Amino acid sequence: MFADMNGKLRMGIKEFGGEEKTELARIEEPEVNLNQIKNKKGQIGRSSIEDIMLSLDDLKGDAVLGEQLFARQGCVACHSLKASEPMKGPFMGQIGSIMSKEQIAESILKPNASISQGFSSVMITANNGKVYSGFVTGESTGVVKMRNITGQQFTIRESDIKEREELETSMMPTGLANSMSYEEFASLIEFLSKQK
Repeated sequence: MFADMNGKLRMGIKEFGGEEKTELARIEEPEVNLNQIKNKKGQIGRSSIEDIMLSLDDLKGDAVLGEQLFARQGCVACHSLKASEPMKGPFMGQIGSIMSKEQIAESILKPNASISQGFSSVMITANNGKVYSGFVTGESTGVVKMRNITGQQFTIRESDIKEREELETSMMPTGLANSMSYEEFASLIEFLSKQK
């Protein structure tokens, strides 16, 4: 009985006996062949951020495909590429001169990790019950100006504000790239990195 407990609980009392010699199993990481999975849809959603970031070093994205994906994935609904377009969320027309490919990729994969200055989400509840959600674009005496993610602008009198809450999350939802293949994601990043 004592020998069994000594062995199971690894108490290390030699006099009791029952010590088992165990060797730790060697864990071998599976070899991932990027060429076999790079075109597989949904791979981004099934991969770790570390694997995705490493793949960007090995894959050359296609900027033309990336531009198509920018539209098809719905990025255009919240991000402008040209100064002549209505401002919405963060401007992407020069993102390549501000951020590296890795930073762009991380901001898509983990939108709450780093929220661009001026784009902290704010929710304002007015006295009449109406709720405004977006970014504060200006404040002056008695007035708060906001813009929502689609570019609509609002001016709210401070006297009409019942509650104002700074949100800790980005307006950009997580998982927007989950349906993409590695090659598609690399192409989106390539396109955005060329916006200078």
